[in-house]
Amino acid sequence: MTQIAVERLTEVASTNDVARERLVAGLIAADTPLLIRAETQTAGRGRRGRTWLDAPGTGLLMSLAMRAGAGSPLPVDSDRWWRVAAEFSLAVADAIEDAAGMQIGTVGLKWPNDLVVRNIEGGVTQSFRKVGGVLAEAGDAGSDAAWLIVGLGLNVRGDVARLDPALSATATSLEIATGRPIDREALFTDAVARLEGRLGALAEGRFDVANWRSRQLLEGCTVDLEVAAGEIVTGIVAGHDGASGALILSVDGTERAILAGEVTKVVRIAIP
Repeated sequence: MTQIAVERLTEVASTNDVARERLVAGLIAADTPLLIRAETQTAGRGRRGRTWLDAPGTGLLMSLAMRAGAGSPLPVDSDRWWRVAAEFSLAVADAIEDAAGMQIGTVGLKWPNDLVVRNIEGGVTQSFRKVGGVLAEAGDAGSDAAWLIVGLGLNVRGDVARLDPALSATATSLEIATGRPIDREALFTDAVARLEGRLGALAEGRFDVANWRSRQLLEGCTVDLEVAAGEIVTGIVAGHDGASGALILSVDGTERAILAGEVTKVVRIAIP
């Protein structure tokens, strides 16, 4: 198991920015990742510079900062650093289901970076709404100073539509989705404990690919993806590659592997 140090703050611009400051200052040891947690962010962000909105004390806002070196759980091959973000998401998903008494698999992963709560009937996903998102940033890959930051924001309580009415159809909070109160502190403590175990497994070269694949929302869905240069790629999701993290898309009968970094937007999802 990998020990994680935790730093709690009240208000920050962005937990990812604070994590980077700690890395630059040399305050993070390779064998002890640091988790920055804040009660609110004034400039939180998601992928592609999108804004992350939150109300103070309603969510879990945190960033995991890791440095390469002796004892670090970071995979030696930086092409597999995406697995850290995946394990972070899995730790939180497992903790949510335990806290809310949900059946396993209710919390899904919408590739490339969202956590969602699914409405499952007869073993089939009927609908879903986003409750969280992940943002990973890396630097100096291949050097002794290499680092990785994985930020994760989770809507625990409150109505996110009050922050932005445009989110009402696509996002929600855990308490609204489950209809029951969620203890933020207990959820956080459980998620960190699970993450420590998962990082320890990564340090030993093990990745929970079965859990990662089983939680994928897009499997079998027809999707429109906006990729580089504004190209729209349409296909059926045939799977998710456990080595690269790529989405395997069947386009006119030919499989195409698409990495998260290639996608600027998931334009449309059609659940079969």
